[in-house]
This record gives sequence, C-alpha cells and structure tokens, in this order.
Amino acid sequence: MKKAIQTIITSLLFVSPMQMAAQNTAVDFSQYTGSQVVNSDFEDWNGPDYKNVPFGWHSFESVDGVSTYVSFARSTAHTSKQTDGLHDGTTGTACLKLVPRSLLFALANGTISTGQMIAGDMSATSPKNHAEMDISKQATSNGSPFYATLTQRPAAMSVWVKFTQGATNKQHPYATVSAAITNGKYYQEPTSDNDSSVVIGYAKNNQIGTNNGQWQHLRIPFRYDSPNYNTTDEPKAIMVTFSTNADPGQGNKNDVLLIDDMELIYTHTVTIPACGFATFSNVVMNNHKICVPEGLTAYTLDTFAQGAPIVKGVYKAGQVLPYGSAVLLKGEPGEYEFSTTLYAPAETMDEGGDICLVRAEEGNNPDSNYAYYRLTEKDGVLGFYKISDTSDIKDSEALLRVKADMASDSYEHVFLNPEVKNDVNGNGAVDVSDVTLIVNRIQEMDEDNGFMIFNTDINGDGRMNVADVMSLVVFLLENQ
Repeated sequence: MKKAIQTIITSLLFVSPMQMAAQNTAVDFSQYTGSQVVNSDFEDWNGPDYKNVPFGWHSFESVDGVSTYVSFARSTAHTSKQTDGLHDGTTGTACLKLVPRSLLFALANGTISTGQMIAGDMSATSPKNHAEMDISKQATSNGSPFYATLTQRPAAMSVWVKFTQGATNKQHPYATVSAAITNGKYYQEPTSDNDSSVVIGYAKNNQIGTNNGQWQHLRIPFRYDSPNYNTTDEPKAIMVTFSTNADPGQGNKNDVLLIDDMELIYTHTVTIPACGFATFSNVVMNNHKICVPEGLTAYTLDTFAQGAPIVKGVYKAGQVLPYGSAVLLKGEPGEYEFSTTLYAPAETMDEGGDICLVRAEEGNNPDSNYAYYRLTEKDGVLGFYKISDTSDIKDSEALLRVKADMASDSYEHVFLNPEVKNDVNGNGAVDVSDVTLIVNRIQEMDEDNGFMIFNTDINGDGRMNVADVMSLVVFLLENQ
C-alpha cells in the first residue's frame, strides 16, 4: 500500500510545463482587446477563493481529474505574493513566488498556469496528466475561467524571472515557461503531435538558469512557421505555464522561481522611402505604448493661428509613443521595426486641434468638418496632398487632418531639422528671410512659402516666440 501511495503521488505531481497546458484567463479582458494576458504583472491577488494565487492564474488548488490524485495535489500551496526583492525598473509592488512542494514521498514542481491542471493517471508521462483549455467551457476558479481570448499574433513574450536552486542539480538545472496560441478549440499539453490542428503559434524557454541569483529579462519569440501549425484560423486563445523545473518532479524542495511583468510583445515594420519621410499610425498594436526605433525621429503636428502645420511634439529614438500615435517619421531610407514597450497601461494620444495627424482608420469614416491629406511625392515635391478616396490607405499610415475652413489643396515641402542650423525656411542658407518667417508666424500672419513644417524653435525651449527671433538675429550677427 505504501508503494502504491507513493506511485500515485508521483504520477500526480510530476507535472512539467510540457505536461500542463496553460490557458489565459479572461476576467475583464476588454481593457486589453484580446492582446495581453490578464494580470500578467501579478499585482492583483484579490481572488475570492485562493488569496495565495494571483487573480486570473491557476495552480494546484484548482486541479481536476481523478479524485484520489486531486486530493493530494490540493493539500499544499505552490504560489504566493512577494513584495520585496523586485526587479529594477518595475512600476509594480509585487511579484509571483513559485515553489515546489514535498508531499510524502514525492516532489511536486512548482507550477502555475492560465489553464486547468488535470491529474488522471498513475504514470507521469500519461497524456491523462495534462493541462487543458476549451473556450466553449464555462468552468471557473478563483473568480476567473480557464481560458483567455487572444485575437492577435504577438512576436514575442517578455517576462522577468529570478530562479534560485535550493541545491545544485546539474542533471536538472533549469526552470521553464511555455505559451501556446490556439484557435480556441480544445487543447491539451502535452500531446503526441502538438495538436497541429489547433496550435497557431508557440513560444518556449526550458533553459531558465539561475543567472547567479540575479533577475533576468527574457524575450522569447513565438514561432508560426512550423509545418504542423494551423495557418488558416485566426488566434482566439493562449495558454501560458511556468514551472520550477523543466523536468517532471526534479529540482529541490527549496527551489524558488520569481516571476513578474510578463507582456506579449508586438512589432510592426515601417519602410522609410528614398525621400526620407513616412507616416505611421499605431493601429497594429492597439492598446500598447511603442518605442521609436533607433535611427528615426517621430513628430506630431499642430497649427499656429491660421498658418500651415508646425511641429507639436518631437520623439527621439528610444522614447515612447502613446497608444493611438499618429506621427510623421524622418530617417534614412530603409526598414525599421516598432515594438511594444514593457508592461504599462496605455494612454491615448490627443488628436485634437485644427491641424493634426490622425490614424488612417479615421479616413475610412471621415468627419465632414475636416479635410484629409496623405503624404505623397508629386512631381518631385514631397508634401501632404488632399485625398477623397482612402480605399488604398494602409492602416499603418497616418493622415493629416485639417479643419475644413483652413484647408488648402496641399501642404508641400515637408521639412524638418535642416542640414544648415537655423535654416528655418529650408532654402539652404540662414538669412533675413528666416527671421521674417518666424515674425510672420508670431504675428499670426498667413505665409505663402508652402512649407508644411519648419524649424522655428531656435533657442530649443520648446516654444515659438520673440525669444526665437532674438536668438536668430544674434546668430546672424555673429556669423556674418
């Protein structure tokens, strides 16, 4: 009998991440619009049933299967909240602490999942011991279901981890994480063929080392190119699993895996053509802040009185653009990749004003109070030209929107950061005409120079005023 009990416990608790499919919980998923895992920063611990389990995630407390095995698995906790020793740069106040547990004669790997663990067989390698999810099922635990909606294709999964072994185990030295994006139909892990009819994309790192006891930031790419993956269906769900060891029941009872700030990363490639300018609207990565790629500068636009548009905001490489960003880009010709930032709530960019850049989707439902312009090169002249048909506008483009009573046929000669310092009008030289242009703008006089954007912040204080005129006059006098 003693041997039988040991076998039962071993078969139940030796559940590795490959034996436990994790499925995203979708308690209040509207805030993420199907693009993120709920409570992936592990800040919410207000589940109604298990206070030691982060809301939206599941561990052994909610295991299901054969009742004999289930009772053993539920007898001790593997997860808890930790509020000290957090990684540098986090904006949160807590992380997840995951530990294994010794139960009689067996060691159970610490494991947490967004799906439900199932224990159904005495053999650790049996497919009856797995994790499963099915979006058609309505079962819940700790206030959240055993699935989560995912309607986009992330490029990678970002997560902070800190792994400590209680005792060195050279044969089994790694913790692990895995994620499966599916079409929402029944999925369990592990399976003999990786459920090729269900899986759309997959990400995994089963070699999370101790890193000398330091936090490490992982970026784990999703694969969509396996010949067995589903290439016809759209994503509907995702499963994520963390475990203190990559192998069933291995490691040490004092192992600790800390987990924090997990985020699904999305990217979008923008091509800068030979003219050196392009527009970009953040629609591909809805609800995300994004970072300006190295080599690019992004500009938002505004208007000064009744004149042509001027620069409102400047975002340099590495700076963050808010959600809903619509910007003008400048850079050397080539391809650049935008990607989401670390986990952070998104803030919507203000699209108010008489003149501004807006996302292309607005052009599909234009406001009659405005005219819309597309960045185009005509007869060798780069500018924003009025459009009436937006059927060929890409979602990733941005449009210039101008109040109807201020609209003209075009705003030509896009011009930013001239090669010649203080060359406001872009004629290749600094002279009195540059002073005149700034004065006219300040006096709210219309200008016929045709320049859509010009450099008027001479002294670099972020404003256009008399101080800029004085700075430019001084510059001219000193450089005669």
